[in-house]
Amino acid sequence: MSSSLILKISRIASRGLSLLFLLLVNQQLSADVAVLSNRTQASVSIELHPVGEVKRSLTISPGDSRPVFFNRSLSVRFGQGLIFQTLELSPGCAYFFRQGLGKNSLSLEKIGLGKSDLEPQARMAKDSNVAHKSGLVEIPVKIAVDDDEPTHRSIWEPRLRERVAAASQILEVNCGVQLEVVGVETWDSNNSTHDFHQSMHEFEREVSSKGVRLVIGFSSQYEVSSGRTHMGGSRGTLFPYILLKERARNVRESHRLELLVHELGHFLGATHSPEPTSVMRPVIDIRQPATFGGRIQFDPVNALLMSLVTDELRERHVPSFGDVSLPTKQRMIEIYEVLAEALPNDPGAAQYKRLVASATSPRLIQEVREVLRQLTQMAKLEKARADKNTAEGVHHAESNLTGDDLTARFVREAAAVVSEFKTHEQSEAMLLALGIFMDTEGALLSFPFTKGLVSQVESEQQRVDREALLGEPTMRGRTDLAKHFFVSAHLAVALGGSNARGVGLAKEVLDANGGTGFSFVDMAANRAGIIFAEKILAGKVEVEQLADGFTVSRYLPELDGLAEGIRGDKLRTQYAKNDGALLNAELQKIEQRILGLPIYQ
Repeated sequence: MSSSLILKISRIASRGLSLLFLLLVNQQLSADVAVLSNRTQASVSIELHPVGEVKRSLTISPGDSRPVFFNRSLSVRFGQGLIFQTLELSPGCAYFFRQGLGKNSLSLEKIGLGKSDLEPQARMAKDSNVAHKSGLVEIPVKIAVDDDEPTHRSIWEPRLRERVAAASQILEVNCGVQLEVVGVETWDSNNSTHDFHQSMHEFEREVSSKGVRLVIGFSSQYEVSSGRTHMGGSRGTLFPYILLKERARNVRESHRLELLVHELGHFLGATHSPEPTSVMRPVIDIRQPATFGGRIQFDPVNALLMSLVTDELRERHVPSFGDVSLPTKQRMIEIYEVLAEALPNDPGAAQYKRLVASATSPRLIQEVREVLRQLTQMAKLEKARADKNTAEGVHHAESNLTGDDLTARFVREAAAVVSEFKTHEQSEAMLLALGIFMDTEGALLSFPFTKGLVSQVESEQQRVDREALLGEPTMRGRTDLAKHFFVSAHLAVALGGSNARGVGLAKEVLDANGGTGFSFVDMAANRAGIIFAEKILAGKVEVEQLADGFTVSRYLPELDGLAEGIRGDKLRTQYAKNDGALLNAELQKIEQRILGLPIYQ
């Protein structure tokens, strides 16, 4: 963390941890992508300068939008004539080039898309040894045609393959997605069904999506019609089915392609746009000429939405939208809110906002809730045993679990519970549940990107009951370190390791300015919890291993020699000097100490 960022955090510390969280996390989404749009009348040629990588050139035609994916940071150099400028891009943002007042004046401006664009700009560095993956994200597709198609397969299959290929070329340049047709199928549609939504349900039942990411159905049971009618449809971002109306007279192939690209945009998170030249405009009138300049274009805001989803597919290989990271979902919600205001009479953006807000995996929520229930039941039994011993005058009974031993018992129980789930989400469920269980201060409820999950898993009364039963589990003899460790592990699952590290650091900087002071001991517990989660999620530590023999000393090293109680002035004048060199060095030593534990060898 740089000295300027430490000073910036210190200045706003009085405004609360939630703002610090937004400062560090909203600007560092799990997806590092920005979108550049050309709003001039001529092509714009620019240079992209990613840190640690070779510069590259990019030319953007008038009206076009282009995503740029990057790791760490990216600057863009642009200009006209002899006047050039360089600007560092913020991840998760959209920009547009416009002609300035002068003849050779070109400017680049950010599009305002919610509070993330208004917060102070700050980014947490990712692991410098991990390069951002580049290249296209390939989506395997199946084409399906119903029995009302009037032409022979030798006619319709090449026609539809060519249309999907043309749509793929548009997606490639607008969001980095490539469609690959890997299967073709037919299905019998019910001619007595005249409701499009019922036909979609029938299509989804009849045609399997096994082995593909997306099934695109073309039904000739319905005619394409003009105006605000169902020309096609899907059920939300990354839902594996799209159904399109194919039967129509005097409809150009360019319009059919536009309808397909419109629905593919919805599949990738795009919603309706107020821009009349965007393929995501609410109504595509087949009576009107094709799109601007004969090209199908996405507006920059929807290009950003799709690119955020693309980066989740590339970096995290998410199987469904419910698995998309919480920071990306939050950013998408902000963007949908802006689009909903721009199109108050169109329900599209508001509907997508609701879909995103409810898109946490139901199975994961159920598993976290079950782990939390069983942990609370165990805490209740332990408390009853301790109360009984106290009533009988038996103090320090060996049967009473306390301190580090109590923590170990809870972790072993959580691991044993999830090992019975036999699902790919079991590790996440254990870590998320332990974080909620150990959090007696409501920290996770105060964080914008974790409170949604926590509130779905546990009611207010359940939280009060749990806290009354918890006892005093510790790590290295301290209750606060147990909270730091497991809340940080929870954040590593919900936000990713880099963001979790930043949140822990922001909390300690806040403590240095009016709290108990900055503590490297707390930071060690934070980092140990994050590394614990990262190793589990990477499969380097198995849940069965934890169920059999978790102990505190195996996962949290000795904490001798680590400073605590550092006040804000000392943090700024001593640790923040030279771009935070001393602070970063101390944190690096802590991580090396953790990674040196025998369990990680």
